[in-house]
Amino acid sequence: MIRFGFFLTLFIFLVSCSSEGKFFRQSYPDKFKLNAETDVMETLNGNTFVANVKNIHPVFGEALTIKVRGLKVDSIETEDSSSASRAFRQWHKFSNLLKEASDIELRNLERGRNGFWIWADVYIDGEILGDLY
Repeated sequence: MIRFGFFLTLFIFLVSCSSEGKFFRQSYPDKFKLNAETDVMETLNGNTFVANVKNIHPVFGEALTIKVRGLKVDSIETEDSSSASRAFRQWHKFSNLLKEASDIELRNLERGRNGFWIWADVYIDGEILGDLY
């Protein structure tokens, strides 16, 4: 009886760890659609916003900080007034783009390197954000 329990435990372990066994796997989509009115919560700067992303793994929570891949922006927290002014204009333009969008899509999500945020290719109305910006 002990031998049977051992083999049963070993079998369950192998099936759950196997790349072939899809008993415990759940798949998540490669693309995520956002509604500008209900899902975009706030814009933090010229390339970062917080959004409620549906159908994402629950470990991430509901409010994700998303940085747009490819957009370089100035920092508002600088002592150079012209750079801070430019950063504010970038933030304002980015915020308006998100508010006026009818279709926002996130693709190629990747975890941030030194923080709890997400890198993503962001498409607004079918065009990648870097081309619109």
